[in-house]
Amino acid sequence: MRDWPVVSLRGKILLIVLGGGILPLALIALWLTRGAQRSGEALLRSRLDSALARATRDVGVRWVRQRSALLLVTEDTVVRRLLRAANEGKDGLAQPRGARLNISQSSAATLRAATALVTIRDASGRPRWVVDADASGAPILVVAADSLRVGDPAERDILHIKLPISERGADSLGVVDAAFRTTSLVPATVGSAAGAGASVTVFDRATGVAVVSPPFDPDLLRRDRFVWGGETWLSASRLLDDPYIELNAAAPLGAFTVPFEDAARRGLIALALVAAIAMVIATILTRRATRSLVQLADAADAVARGELDRHIEPRTRDEVGRLARAFNSMTASLRRMLGELAQRQAVVAVGEFASALAHEVRNPLTVIRLNLQHIEEHVGENEALHQSVARALRDIDRLETTVAGALRVARTGQLAMERVNLRVPLEAALRAAAPVFAQRHVIIEPLPPEAEGCQVQGNSAALEQLFLNLLLNAGQACNAGGRAGVRVKLLEEAGEVTVWDTGAGFEPAAQVRAFEPFFTTKPEGTGLGLTVARRIVDAHGGTITIESEPGAGSNVQVVLRLARDASGLDGRHAAPL
Repeated sequence: MRDWPVVSLRGKILLIVLGGGILPLALIALWLTRGAQRSGEALLRSRLDSALARATRDVGVRWVRQRSALLLVTEDTVVRRLLRAANEGKDGLAQPRGARLNISQSSAATLRAATALVTIRDASGRPRWVVDADASGAPILVVAADSLRVGDPAERDILHIKLPISERGADSLGVVDAAFRTTSLVPATVGSAAGAGASVTVFDRATGVAVVSPPFDPDLLRRDRFVWGGETWLSASRLLDDPYIELNAAAPLGAFTVPFEDAARRGLIALALVAAIAMVIATILTRRATRSLVQLADAADAVARGELDRHIEPRTRDEVGRLARAFNSMTASLRRMLGELAQRQAVVAVGEFASALAHEVRNPLTVIRLNLQHIEEHVGENEALHQSVARALRDIDRLETTVAGALRVARTGQLAMERVNLRVPLEAALRAAAPVFAQRHVIIEPLPPEAEGCQVQGNSAALEQLFLNLLLNAGQACNAGGRAGVRVKLLEEAGEVTVWDTGAGFEPAAQVRAFEPFFTTKPEGTGLGLTVARRIVDAHGGTITIESEPGAGSNVQVVLRLARDASGLDGRHAAPL
């Protein structure tokens, strides 16, 4: 089995603080960092969508006015008459100079402001006339051959829109080819509304060509996100059917994430300060909280080695202080007993008893450690932490009761006997042993209902210690996934309690010596658990036996006499230990 590094109690509490406090703060910091990017992106996309929505409305309003003026040209009688003559080959009739159009000067002014060139083409696509204005501003037609403006206009950002000219029941007479300036359709404020550094592009949907070229490759705008110039850009688009164009707005993301990143950075600094302060406070408090428990553990180990001169100075008035005072009382009593037994030449018996009593002190300390380990494994709300500490303190109280009972036995050599419902000490022992099973991942079966009606003559505290020793041995004998439990059987004049497990079991040679003092098969065992258990059973006038098979688990059977009714014993008497 791999030897894992030993972590001190203080280190475990600090790990609890780290896992329960610092780790959530780190997750919050990660969320803030990622949230800054998402918030900036969401803000930019909102700005882009809002800007394109306004631009779409503005383009629609402008296009209605401009298209109306252009439709007037397609419906003009002069234009239709000249196109019919040109299509019929009557060039003489189709070459007027300065023919006035039947459209208003305001409509003509709208076209001049919105377009770079309006060309009238015949059915074959040949340019025939250009819409112009005379000195008074009235709209006239100029023969294409005589106009300096014929052909593609030299201006940039031009969108060509063609409207057919036709008569009912006849083929097309020609088309009006209008070269619209995109600035007359798309408001110049779109870019500023989209954000700092934004770029607005207009695509001709018929050709897919960008009539307003961006500063980068127009193909990049086909993506929602792209990188250009070492910076991430976001883009959004709107499709218009009339005019048949696509509006696209793109802006760099950096300007929008910087404010959120600054806020996240300040939040990270604050979280780091809180985490540092929490760790400093936890370090100070854990040093004070665990100092007494460490001293108690060291003193208990020293007592187990026979060093009975250890004294612990109580530093607090809480349960840990009470445990220290009880420990001092126990060692003082042991020292007095050693002196008396030395005079009676019974040093060997005193050594066994002192070691057994030290064993009784170490069991609760083991439970305290396991409860705190339980806290570490189940980090949650502070309430859970309080519950685990409360369980540890209850175990300390139980330890004080055990030590007091042991001292009383040492003075009198007797146990106080009374009618005991076996369920009471069994439930107490199961609760005390539960952390050992949880830590080793061993399943403990619930107490059977037969225990309720089994009344025996005995000492409740001693029986609790008896069953706790047997349960701890069962839990320590099992690997993860093992099982253990208690069976209760009511005999004619006795109650039989069997503590069973599916652990490693005993070798035959070890089973013979199982009740000998200091004999153990566990590397860290004291060899006193079963010895103490047998002494308690003997004091109750009962029997204890072991049935075990290597690899198949063990059954430890304890038989105790039943309590008599009022016609027999009165329910209380003293029995020698």
